[in-house]
Amino acid sequence: KKVMLNFWTTWCPPCKAEMPDMQKFYTEEGDKIQILAVNIDPEYDVAGFVETMKINFPILLDEDDKVMNAYQILTIPTTFFIDEKGVIQNKFMGAMTTDIMREYTSD
Repeated sequence: KKVMLNFWTTWCPPCKAEMPDMQKFYTEEGDKIQILAVNIDPEYDVAGFVETMKINFPILLDEDDKVMNAYQILTIPTTFFIDEKGVIQNKFMGAMTTDIMREYTSD
């Protein structure tokens, strides 16, 4: 599957803004595209945020900043679009809409 790898925090306004669109996209395309949302600030109430936002795609916690550092994240939200072979095809910085997600994951 293609992967949409998103880096975010609970206190980031653009991150909050894109979460409903990510959930909608996951509901529509989750059988074709894997969404992985990596929270880079897990000392906040991530579980409460996920419950409030009604998110059901995988939320990962980067407790020791290893993933954030590996992907050299400087701005949040930042999303990488990875093809079926594991190759990063695109990077998007900022809040995304479902239209942007579709554009970056279409063949």
